[in-house]
Amino acid sequence: MINIGRSGIQVDQEPNSCPVCNQLVSPNRTEMFKEVYTDNPHFSRYLSGLYECPSKKCGHLFLAHFERKSEHEGYTNGYFTYTHSTPNHFKPIAFDDRISTISPSFVEIFNQSANAEESGLSEVCGMGYRKALEYLIKDYCVSLQPDDSEKIRSMMLMQCINKYITDTNIKECATRAVWLGNDETHYQRKWQDKDIDDLKLLINLVVHWVVSCLMTQEYMQSMQRP
Repeated sequence: MINIGRSGIQVDQEPNSCPVCNQLVSPNRTEMFKEVYTDNPHFSRYLSGLYECPSKKCGHLFLAHFERKSEHEGYTNGYFTYTHSTPNHFKPIAFDDRISTISPSFVEIFNQSANAEESGLSEVCGMGYRKALEYLIKDYCVSLQPDDSEKIRSMMLMQCINKYITDTNIKECATRAVWLGNDETHYQRKWQDKDIDDLKLLINLVVHWVVSCLMTQEYMQSMQRP
C-alpha cells in the first residue's frame, strides 16, 4: 500500500508508464489529487492524481485514475486501486510495408478503429474493423486484377472474395472475418460465442496470408528456374 500525502488515502500501486510517450518510467507524483463523489456525498468512489513523466524527451503531465476497492479498507479516507492513466496517446500499429503499399486505407482505418477501441468506444470500433477488412480485400484483389478494378470496387465483399481470392488460407479466414464483421453492424449477432478479439485475429490472419502470398510471388519472379 502507498500512502498519498497526509489525507489518509492509500493506493495499491502507482502508474509505471507514461500514457503520452508509452515508455516504462517511474512518474513523479505531484501534490494534486482529487476525490470524486458520485451517489454518496460522504463516500468518494474515485480518485485522480496528477503525475509528471520524468523522461527529458517527454516531461508531460498526466492523470492517474484510481477506484475505491472497499469502504472499510485502508485508513479514514479509504483504499483505492489503480485503473488507468490519461490522456491516452495511441501508438499506431505497424503493418508490413507490402500491406501499406497495397492498401494504405486499410492501415489508416484499422488504426482508427484500434484507437477507438482503446478509448473505450467498444460499440463502434467493430464497424471500423469491418470496413478496414473490406478495403484490404478489395485493394488486394485490385492488385491481382487491375483491369477489373471498377468491378471489384462495386462488388459485394463476399462476391469479391469468392471470385478473386484463390488462396485457400486467405479465402477461409477472410470469409469468417466477414461473418464476424457483419455481426458488428447488425442488430442481432449470429456468432454469440465470438467477439471483436476473434474478428481482429481473423483480420490479422488475412494480413499474414496476404503477405505470405506476396513474398512468395516476389521470390518466384526474382528466382526463375534455370
